Amino acid sequence: MSGSIIAYAAAGVLGLSLLGWRFKQDPKTYGSAGWLKPWTAMRARLFKRKGILVGDWTGLLPVYYEDTHAISFGPSGSGKGTCTILPNLMLPGFAFAIDPGGENTAVAIKSWRKAGYEVCVINPFGMFGDKPWSLPRHGFNPLDILDADSETFASEALLIAELLIPRSGKEDGSSLYFKNAATSFLQAVLMHVISTMPKSECHLGTVYALVNGDADEWETLIKAMVANQAGDGFVSKTASSMERREEQAPAEFSAVMSTVQQDLVWLGDKVVRESLKRSDVDFSILKGRNKSGKPLKGGIISVVLPLEYNESHAAIPRLALGCAIWEMQRAPLAREKVLFLIDEAAALGKITRFPNWLATLRKYQAVLWPIFQNIGQVKALYGEQWQTFIANCGLRQFIGVSDLETAEYVSKLLGEQTTHSRSTNAQGQVSSSETRRALLTVDEILHFDETRQLVFIRNLEAQPLKKTPYWERPELRGRFNRNPYQSRKSPVTLGAGLKGMWGDLYHLLVCLLAPHPAAAFLYLGLLGVTIHKLIGVLS
Repeated sequence: MSGSIIAYAAAGVLGLSLLGWRFKQDPKTYGSAGWLKPWTAMRARLFKRKGILVGDWTGLLPVYYEDTHAISFGPSGSGKGTCTILPNLMLPGFAFAIDPGGENTAVAIKSWRKAGYEVCVINPFGMFGDKPWSLPRHGFNPLDILDADSETFASEALLIAELLIPRSGKEDGSSLYFKNAATSFLQAVLMHVISTMPKSECHLGTVYALVNGDADEWETLIKAMVANQAGDGFVSKTASSMERREEQAPAEFSAVMSTVQQDLVWLGDKVVRESLKRSDVDFSILKGRNKSGKPLKGGIISVVLPLEYNESHAAIPRLALGCAIWEMQRAPLAREKVLFLIDEAAALGKITRFPNWLATLRKYQAVLWPIFQNIGQVKALYGEQWQTFIANCGLRQFIGVSDLETAEYVSKLLGEQTTHSRSTNAQGQVSSSETRRALLTVDEILHFDETRQLVFIRNLEAQPLKKTPYWERPELRGRFNRNPYQSRKSPVTLGAGLKGMWGDLYHLLVCLLAPHPAAAFLYLGLLGVTIHKLIGVLS
């Protein structure tokens, strides 16, 4: 009898707890900000295992995002690679990755090979070529996308020229003028090379030699370009303009040429020029088929650079990104979504077309995912466009915050809540009232739990998700290499099974309670009947 009473009491407590959990309402008198409810997340299909793996709700209950583009922020050491980038690179599918330092590629390539994916690694300096990583050393020729007979020849040459001439986001006045003039001239040189030279010489090494030639070589080049009517006369007109500039404004001419030469100085290494002469990379694998039309299980293109060349040679990943997106915009279109993961995006400089890509590439199944260290980097590069830049990303992920500007931005983004305040007067009487408060203050954000991240998905409320390293995910066990920057293997973690069981149980409860609050009564009633029957059988 006492056992029955205890069982019924336990069931009652459990039922009341679930009801309280499901029906809890937060006051909204002075502000309605709050954390995302699990049933809202369920209805928004955030627990459907598809898309970007954002983090874990609790235990090992992963939250996914599948929609438009994403943007992440996190300083060095915040877990961007271990908890965010690598788990996603090892998910099934198609991806283009910019990987400064090569760490993520070296760790994940084992997973890609085991899955039978087509893998291309643009690796001009031959990073991690030894075992167990054995990264290939593929090259690519960005001028392969140019066709002198194409109706869009000039437009495609402009794309390459823009990616070759870096922007800092701070150009104005004369500096902006010289950057634009250098871009136009380089566009004409590219078109001249493609339209007049044999295929074997149509590469950036030839362009580098032409713009750095001596006086005699310059005269030969400019005369040939003036006579070249490619691009409906664009090459000839641009060359004539440069010729007049040399005669009438020599200082301006020198500034334009100096800009071109300085922006191509990274081509001075033979190893780089040789890498950009080859055509090893088939960018069409991102769309699910290779050039022969064979369907693929998955396709990965990764760009790897040593950290010391991350900024000086940023044109290489910029060019690879531009070529990949150019391919995505050509028929046949991709069969499924392709993730473009751009780590340390600020090192690429300002890509003029990036805001437009964010607005239009969804139609082509491309999901852009730039990763910055803080809000200030986006502001510095894109100026007045920075808010539009971020607004076009349906996932805004703050993996860690260590600077005041980003903390203030996140605090405002979280909004204000209505909370209860208690006060005691001189007579010792206690009173309670509602008041307004930031959901998280700047100070609280700067000292936020290091094991959690703040995530905003579409127009839903924010949620502090767990950061789970890739080696703690059971589904990834045995699918990754040792980190080449660490002498030891990934740590062995205990309790992953328990975390997974707790995540599954939590998910089950949310599934039961998510449809409607009234469902809670039905399910709890069924639970009570079940317990009653069970006690009857046992007694």
